[in-house]
Amino acid sequence: MGIKSPTPYRYRKLRSIKYGMNFAYGGTGVFDTLVAAPNKTKQIDLFEQLLKEKLYTKDGLKFSTALVSVSGNDCGIYLARGGSLQGLPAFIVSVVKQLGLDRQRIHDLGVPKVAVLGIQPLGCLPEFTMEYSYKKCNLTGNLAALFQNLLLTSMVEELKPESKFVVLDMYDAFMSAMKKHENETGDFPIFM
Repeated sequence: MGIKSPTPYRYRKLRSIKYGMNFAYGGTGVFDTLVAAPNKTKQIDLFEQLLKEKLYTKDGLKFSTALVSVSGNDCGIYLARGGSLQGLPAFIVSVVKQLGLDRQRIHDLGVPKVAVLGIQPLGCLPEFTMEYSYKKCNLTGNLAALFQNLLLTSMVEELKPESKFVVLDMYDAFMSAMKKHENETGDFPIFM
């Protein structure tokens, strides 16, 4: 795509920020996870602090786009902490609600366009395919991902046509790549 990778926040004083900044931390989520790093709201706090420090200005952001990535860590931690499958839909609703607040906050801080990554097929991750000897995806995990994506898409659709918010469909992209790989090789791919 020809897009340069943004500088990670922790290296902002060591590298150029000409191509933007990456506030993400691996293993984090919308809410706190087991990783000792800032959750999504705290990452936005870091961005807001840079605005207060005048590292970025609202005028300088008028052509910017924020990419908000969510990978399923929240659902994984919910289940790891003893959350039930029956309670998972309500938990996913709370994740998407917070994502909506976070997305709006980024926009209100001066970023005109906000893209949110839809969640990939969680049931195809190794921890979910183990029970099937890594030969097929777990339906429950994939249904959870589809539900979260449906809520995200519905949230964005309510704001159109005036909104500059979009959801990028990672689920279908992953499933298409997996199907192509399986058709070409006969092997079932597992994402790591």
